[in-house]
Amino acid sequence: MRQPCPSAIERVRSLAATATPTVATLADYPGTRFSVRGAVDHAGRVLLWVAADHPLREALREGRQGDTGPVVGVELSALRRVGRTPTVRARLWCQGRAGAVPLRERRDAALAVWERDPDEELLAALPAPGPSPAEAAPLLVRVAPSTVVYHTYDAMGVVEGPAYLAARADPLARPAEDILARVNDRYRDELAAAAAALPGAPRGAAWLWELDAHGATVWVNPFSGADPVLVRVPWSAPAGAPCQLERAVFDFLAGGAERAGAAPAEAAAPAEGPAGRRGCTRRRRG
Repeated sequence: MRQPCPSAIERVRSLAATATPTVATLADYPGTRFSVRGAVDHAGRVLLWVAADHPLREALREGRQGDTGPVVGVELSALRRVGRTPTVRARLWCQGRAGAVPLRERRDAALAVWERDPDEELLAALPAPGPSPAEAAPLLVRVAPSTVVYHTYDAMGVVEGPAYLAARADPLARPAEDILARVNDRYRDELAAAAAALPGAPRGAAWLWELDAHGATVWVNPFSGADPVLVRVPWSAPAGAPCQLERAVFDFLAGGAERAGAAPAEAAAPAEGPAGRRGCTRRRRG
């Protein structure tokens, strides 16, 4: 029996955790889009690093919407590289009120942005002893979404802000990206063989598209020239740790290698032998 995929809300939260803010608009001027830099924090809120002359900084100074801050829409993009072509895996449009990150939380916010977009000028937005930062210093701004519109390759919809913020991102989302990148970089032949054996999947070039605790989604670009398809591979049981997720991927690839006539040892062996780690066991696809 197929294991369920993450719910739409869980998937959106996990996509947001690995997405990057790209553009924003002010509700007062919806036709004007301006570029932004930042990240998404552990709670799902959008963090923006705003220079002194940025339109959002000016809106915060003027207090157009009163003390609660201006209404801002921010687009988040999650990219996946298919071959040499960057492909948009998901676009999320988060709308909510913007406000400066409180002083005591500014360091954690800066570290979250640094992980996504390292720049020494971020240091100017950190709290420092003495008087308040000058108006010319960059500012860290936070947007707690009241609504999130999402559009992925295979789904679209709207998630209400409270439900989005209450949901938990997949704790394996970041390790999954590392495993996925390694497979797409080194083990594409094994992946293609494994994908070809899936019921209803066309033969073609294959890439891992999404990877989570419940299974993997494989992007297949058919040799026939037809449109790419996404094929879901469920795990027999949800992975509870990065090593278990790595083992599930390894078993899937090893099964494909065996069907293609290769020795199991030639398949994509996971780094550091996860089968020997505590809590990691071999699993088969359901």
